[in-house]
Amino acid sequence: MKKMFMIFGTGLLALSLAACGGDSEQQADTPEEDVAETDQQAPENEEAAQDPQSVLDTENIPDVIATVNGEDINKDIYVASLEQQANLLLAQGIELESEEAAGYLEMLEEQLLQQIINERMIIQAADNEGIEATDEEIDAELELITSQFESEEQLQEVLDEQGVTMEELRSDISDFVKRDKYVEAHTTTEEVSEEELQAAYDELAEMAGEDGGLPTFEEYREELQAQLQSEKQQEQLSQIIEDLRAESDITIHI
Repeated sequence: MKKMFMIFGTGLLALSLAACGGDSEQQADTPEEDVAETDQQAPENEEAAQDPQSVLDTENIPDVIATVNGEDINKDIYVASLEQQANLLLAQGIELESEEAAGYLEMLEEQLLQQIINERMIIQAADNEGIEATDEEIDAELELITSQFESEEQLQEVLDEQGVTMEELRSDISDFVKRDKYVEAHTTTEEVSEEELQAAYDELAEMAGEDGGLPTFEEYREELQAQLQSEKQQEQLSQIIEDLRAESDITIHI
């Protein structure tokens, strides 16, 4: 898995995968409260302080961060994930050397590691079931990636800068297409009962209070139904991860 996918953001499961397995169950909420304050406390060497590579201790990360069922996972995707999260903090005006940024990134280290392991387990499971990605499916995903750039030439320039060939990118897309097909094959869209909808709405109404501005039940029904169905699918995904972990041989080297 190349770090290009962390840049493009295409095909990756949400960080909820990390919470589905391993010992880390904390929610990763990006700190935002002190954005204005941190903006006013710029360090003298601002450029150095805003460079993720100067803040993140990636040199001591072993080349192989984990071995999953005999397959080694190198540190590139892990480092790229950490750098991406650091850049998200910068985009919010939060200094990487601040206490809140350090705490957030430290908490994410375990979650990102578990996410990468979970991704690899699902792709391995897809391979074991003979699930494949067609050229048409790969082309469709590649088109989505290309649409994020002004031209194919600009995409190629970015690939060249990262040392990633188009063949490697297509291979990564193939992996993630297979993973998505595996998850789809092992999950179902469950129906949400009227009682579940009403109970969820009542809970929201209680939290919002009389002046909370919550839409009426009928106005909110469709959105609430989608949310509850998503929760049910996440529960199924959590079970998939749990079952795969029980069957897998995982060694973490960090």
